[in-house]
Amino acid sequence: MRAVLPALVLVVAMASPAGAHVVLDREAAETLLAEIAGHRRASVETPSESGRVDALFRLGQTVESLVEALNRDVSAHGQRDLFGELLVARLQAHTINVAWMPRDGRYEYDLAAFREVVRRAPRGQWAAESSFRLIARRFYATLAPDPATLVGIDVAGVLDAVRDEERFLRDYAGHERATTVRFFLAVDHFRIARNARDPARVREHERRARRALQQTVNGSAEAFEVRAAQTLLERLARGRVIPD
Repeated sequence: MRAVLPALVLVVAMASPAGAHVVLDREAAETLLAEIAGHRRASVETPSESGRVDALFRLGQTVESLVEALNRDVSAHGQRDLFGELLVARLQAHTINVAWMPRDGRYEYDLAAFREVVRRAPRGQWAAESSFRLIARRFYATLAPDPATLVGIDVAGVLDAVRDEERFLRDYAGHERATTVRFFLAVDHFRIARNARDPARVREHERRARRALQQTVNGSAEAFEVRAAQTLLERLARGRVIPD
């Protein structure tokens, strides 16, 4: 497992939304809050539906930029401070749900804007990127240091995640995030195989995991994904004992 853990940590970093690294001071925070307010107004007042959806996506991006800055500030100081808590309270006053996650020691946005983008424009310009962010959030939120261990999710929940990942790969096969989603899918098949109790389901998902992990080994340009996939393939080769 020492080989797979750094790889998965790197995947988390690489899958984080791209954007400028904002230094969190009062001026930068006020600028981001003003942008958030503007996008929020535009998501309601823009005449066209496509314009409103675009504003929703920009809203989600800007909230994530602020949350990333908050989390870098927490890392730099080793703890939350009153300034960060006041920013979160101002966001929540505008029905933007950002909350402190004690287990992870970081702030987290609930991604509501991206979820609304997918609901309102499932074939629109921002549907693929929004879908990816939702898929990635669920994947990382339920991933333990040992991928065989489920956190806050059961086998049925991972099966739902697999369906979403497969839908993404079907609908957005050429998207730049597709290789990462394929890696998620491979790991989720592995997780089902390691946690299902029905022997037939175990065998089926072991087969799918091997195939998807090998596709990552053969097709991913990211060395950390390849190393992680190789490690999980080795674990599958060693077999498992089906739970009583």
